[in-house]
Amino acid sequence: MTYIPSLTIIKKHLRIKPDMDNQTQTTLPTGTNAEVTNLFAIENLIKTHISHIETVKTELAKQAEMMNDVLANDAGYKEAADQGKEVNKKKAEAKQNVLKSPSNASLNQKIKDMRQELKELKGALSGYLQQYQKIADTDQIESEDGEVRQIVYSAHLVKLSAKFGK
Repeated sequence: MTYIPSLTIIKKHLRIKPDMDNQTQTTLPTGTNAEVTNLFAIENLIKTHISHIETVKTELAKQAEMMNDVLANDAGYKEAADQGKEVNKKKAEAKQNVLKSPSNASLNQKIKDMRQELKELKGALSGYLQQYQKIADTDQIESEDGEVRQIVYSAHLVKLSAKFGK
């Protein structure tokens, strides 16, 4: 089940961000298949949103740096931050002292192991759900307790150069 929004929805969405319209967009000849047109419209949306996200990230970094400079130059904030660091240091030392006990260290390790197991189980479940959705051609599944659940995906982009060390 692949959802491709109508061209009307895509065009309406493109008008939401008028500052993004000046990006390079793929134009298609008239009479192009509707699915192909939708595919290229979605591709253009993706490209413009990637560009906009990068612009916002850059601006956010500048604004955050300015705020950090303001905070670093404020005597009251600097004093409170230094006191906070000292409190956090004492807290970490106290935690380490508590974890020196073998039973507490064992409990802490058990928690870490369970979190790792949960992460692995969720990853495996995600793969199984993808396979199920492809085979069953549905985005719903009934769990053992009888509750119907919907399969939902959250996609994001990763630069290939960063992923493969290029």
